[in-house]
Amino acid sequence: MKIFSASFFLPAFLLASTVLSTHAQRDDDKFCAYCDRMKVCIEELGDRLDVESLWKCMGGNSDDLPAKTIAGLQDVCCEKCPHFFLDFCEDPKPSGSPRPSFAPTVSRAPSLSPFPTMECTCCDCVHTCTIQPDPHYTTWDNSFYDFQGGCDQYAIKNDIIEVQIATRPRNTYSTITQVTVLMKQTSQSFKISLNTPAVNTIVTGAVYSNPSPSVHRIDFNNVPSFIKITKYSSGISLQVQGHGSIFSNSEGMCGSWNQGGVRRSDGTFYSTAGGWQATALTSFSLADSWKIPSSDNELVAPALDVNNNPICDASKQCGPTFAFPCNAVRKLQEGPVFGRCDKTCDDIEYDIFAEACKVDIDNTNDNSWACQPSYLDPVLKPASPCDFDRPDNKKCRPKKDKKEGYLCHRLGGTCETKCKEKAPLGYTCLKNLCNDKKKKEPKDKVPELAAKKKKCECMVPLRCPRDKK
Repeated sequence: MKIFSASFFLPAFLLASTVLSTHAQRDDDKFCAYCDRMKVCIEELGDRLDVESLWKCMGGNSDDLPAKTIAGLQDVCCEKCPHFFLDFCEDPKPSGSPRPSFAPTVSRAPSLSPFPTMECTCCDCVHTCTIQPDPHYTTWDNSFYDFQGGCDQYAIKNDIIEVQIATRPRNTYSTITQVTVLMKQTSQSFKISLNTPAVNTIVTGAVYSNPSPSVHRIDFNNVPSFIKITKYSSGISLQVQGHGSIFSNSEGMCGSWNQGGVRRSDGTFYSTAGGWQATALTSFSLADSWKIPSSDNELVAPALDVNNNPICDASKQCGPTFAFPCNAVRKLQEGPVFGRCDKTCDDIEYDIFAEACKVDIDNTNDNSWACQPSYLDPVLKPASPCDFDRPDNKKCRPKKDKKEGYLCHRLGGTCETKCKEKAPLGYTCLKNLCNDKKKKEPKDKVPELAAKKKKCECMVPLRCPRDKK
């Protein structure tokens, strides 16, 4: 059979359009192949994750980065590549029950905007919380304090996740004896205590692993976030690297994710001034406010009295005349807590944990605390004041822009009267971002006095790492 070879010419503009269409299709296929690698790249990059490194890992060039945020990149992939059925894209026609999501349920992927929203605050922020034997608490904004009593407490609490811990006294110090991680949307959990093996049912939205006999990890899917729980003979350490899509709105002993600092359950501020030893004397009211009601306690062995009420006590002493018996932890061991140790507290990388180590030694006269694994392998991310939505002065309110929202808050600031007097080192005052709260003025108000009224200004940090473009 002869192949039909009659001459056929397309008009020039149609020929050019066809060529361009072919090239565009090839470019789209290439782009979608990049998108197909996104999930793998997110897992590979871990702590180093940002939009530029992600795009490079996927196969793209920095010169043609299609979006400024990871969320934006996901949106472009979902829009251009519906035929690839990318698992981070919303299925427009779901069949059966949708899979549970651990992200705020408004956008199809967790919002990675660094600014506060109604759904989450600092959604792409990564913050850390560590609670380790003695117990020392290091919060989302790097504040730190001690609580040396016995109590079942909420370490982290929001609508997605809950972390409960138990502390029990050992005479010279207290220690964590139990940890429960509860995924509230699925009721799946991880539970461990000093006297019982770990039991895990978390399979949705996260992966559980047991990399060594003493270490347990829960790694959340598609975000650089994990919970690491390490069990020693002396107690349990809890190390959390949280991502805003999961940990926004968290309150508890790990502090306030949205506002920074530490607050009691009624919202009142707890001062962490004075360091480890000073806060050990003042933190009972904080722990008592976050004690777990008996009806909600998911720990292996809750601390309850004969009337089924939770026990929360300030003392680090144990025994028949105290709130907790000494067998609430393992038998108090003889000799060093961490065995033979050839290190000192000065060998610990972070000053905050080196100081905690020195407090441990002062309390117990045991130098082996310098070898505590959570000191030597810390989970600690520097926190910026720009990451927290501080409350405004009661006499002020932020101005709201129709397009940009509350500009003062987006800059990491708060509206304040007498801003220049209050602003600490590293902060400045910006005008025209805040309004005075409206108040009816008396008709006979003297104009000269009205002019002297204190104006509200926005007190903001001078430099915010998240603002770098």
